[in-house]
Amino acid sequence: VQYTDKSRMEDNSYRATAPWDVTNGRLAYELITGRVQLGDSDYNQWQPASIQVAGDSHPDSPTYATFNGVLEHDPIPTDWTITGTIDKAGNVGVNAGLGQHGVTAEHYVSQTNHTVASVFWDFMNSSGTVYENGQFKQDQLFENPFFATGYPITEAYWMTVPVAGQWSDVLAQCFERRCLTFNPANSAGWQVEAGNIGQHYHAWRYGDAPPTTPPPSGSDQEEIAYLEDILLILEATDLSFQDFLWLLENPTLTNAWYADFDEIMELWWLMHPLLDTLTPPPGYEAFHNKLLDAYWVLSLAADDIYLGVYAMDQYWLDQGAIKLDTFVILMDEAIALLPAEQPDNIVYLDSEREDLELEHADALLDPELWEGFDAQN
Repeated sequence: VQYTDKSRMEDNSYRATAPWDVTNGRLAYELITGRVQLGDSDYNQWQPASIQVAGDSHPDSPTYATFNGVLEHDPIPTDWTITGTIDKAGNVGVNAGLGQHGVTAEHYVSQTNHTVASVFWDFMNSSGTVYENGQFKQDQLFENPFFATGYPITEAYWMTVPVAGQWSDVLAQCFERRCLTFNPANSAGWQVEAGNIGQHYHAWRYGDAPPTTPPPSGSDQEEIAYLEDILLILEATDLSFQDFLWLLENPTLTNAWYADFDEIMELWWLMHPLLDTLTPPPGYEAFHNKLLDAYWVLSLAADDIYLGVYAMDQYWLDQGAIKLDTFVILMDEAIALLPAEQPDNIVYLDSEREDLELEHADALLDPELWEGFDAQN
């Protein structure tokens, strides 16, 4: 077997032929039931996993153990709109307002007596460009809809969880092998995601203590290259904050003013995908992931501020300012996750990490600045 973020891949070539010789472990089933499989017919009973299914880490988010209490719930009739909710304690309710997302119960599965939600059924039956027998063609992405996920073992429920620092309504449905989520706030193509169940299961079964093996030769050079790239991104961010602060204090609203404003917003939108191209060295994964959360919120702030400036709408300016505040909080949390030991020749990463601070953030978060900008315009 080999664990990945989103699965455990298993070699079954001793008893199956391609494409069925590689399978995904029934990790969701084990995490939810606590029934750990040790062999074809050998199990141990553990407590279900108190690891949250999706979203940022938060004690109020539903966990795999939460879904243990709804395994036997009756299936939602096909074509019904899905408005059912679930909280951390496993309490199931209804929020009619969630019907606005148009998610319905799509496909009934007799093997487990559950109905697959429409957004997940579409994803499981999706097609695209595949490479087969030396050529590209349009074809199904999965051998069959349940190849990667297994059969559904719960109905789909809406959860309220923090995503990139913002509380969001996210639909979740657990299958034997994976839990799928649907976040309508994401851009098209990224609304349905598979959770990091491989990570979750490995931490639950084996513990999440860091490896004691010494880092490979050359790891310092990897850290130096990575941290230098991070520092460039942070310096560019702080300079953009300084420029944006000047624009708010000097709202001439000339063509040149709007051109400078647009350039800053474009930079804030590009920061997250730029950061996502970097690969953190061992030990920096938690820092990097929190940094990704922060810059995702910065891109959302840019959305609101852009709308607020061009519409001269104080509501959207306020929303943008709130998200900037969240961005700074997430940045502080990210910096706190930096490994204690840094390469000796990274002189700018001292114990206080002052050079990683955004110097102009506090000034930009002054409420009077935003109120003054709106009053002048």
